[in-house]
Amino acid sequence: MRFREPSAWQIYRIQILIVAAVILLQAGSITWLVYEQRRRLAAELVTREAMFELTQMNRIAGAGELSASIAHEVNQPLAAIALNAGAALNWLKAKTPNLEEARDALIRVVSDSHRAGHIITSLRALFRKDTEQKGSVEINKVILTVLELVRIELEKYDIAVHTQFDDGLPPMTGSEVQLQQVVLNLVMNAKEAVQSAPLPRELRVESERTADGGVQVSVEDSGAGISPSDLPRIFQPMFTTKPNGMGMGLAICRSIVEAHDGRIWAEARAGAGSAFRFSLPADGT
Repeated sequence: MRFREPSAWQIYRIQILIVAAVILLQAGSITWLVYEQRRRLAAELVTREAMFELTQMNRIAGAGELSASIAHEVNQPLAAIALNAGAALNWLKAKTPNLEEARDALIRVVSDSHRAGHIITSLRALFRKDTEQKGSVEINKVILTVLELVRIELEKYDIAVHTQFDDGLPPMTGSEVQLQQVVLNLVMNAKEAVQSAPLPRELRVESERTADGGVQVSVEDSGAGISPSDLPRIFQPMFTTKPNGMGMGLAICRSIVEAHDGRIWAEARAGAGSAFRFSLPADGT
């Protein structure tokens, strides 16, 4: 047909082909990005699950290290309960029962039973499987709970513990179980670093407010210290200077602190020893 109007395809064939190619390319890119995102999410879930299991294993290992001290700590109030209960029975069985002495003995039984219950509750909280639920945390209470658990272990090696707590610390939101694990790992590392050192063996634990309104915790020891070449690697997984260490304790500490939007670092102390510090933001900072 003469003078027929050319079709859009005839006029814009090159442009149509280019647009179609661009659309196909974009569709392919979007498909690839969606696939990569799903693959990355799956990898993150696997990594989180692995870290969760390692964290739980680290807690169990900590319980094993402290088993003798924990048994001693629980046996003390139990022995006191048995002793005071026997004394109360003797006062009551006397020809003239001494009710006042029996009452005092039973009061001591109640006090020691509460102490034993508190120890067991602290242990269950520290070594239970963590659900990652977060709530209001008092960092000084976290530190005191850990120091109570390791008290016998530190006394066994004549390690003097010095504490300095800021009583005006701001409230913070976090996992009390996880933060207890961080403090426990740092204290146990300090204990191992100083237990073979000459006397006096010292360990210092401090809490203070940071310049930006957050919270900082420091664990310092008087041991041999950290080699400057090891400082950049100290928190890397599988890195350890211990003969039988797995190199996961400090890596887990870093993972927990960073999950709380904080940071953790190590320093060589002037003279001898090392210092581990971590800082956490307070609520609203």
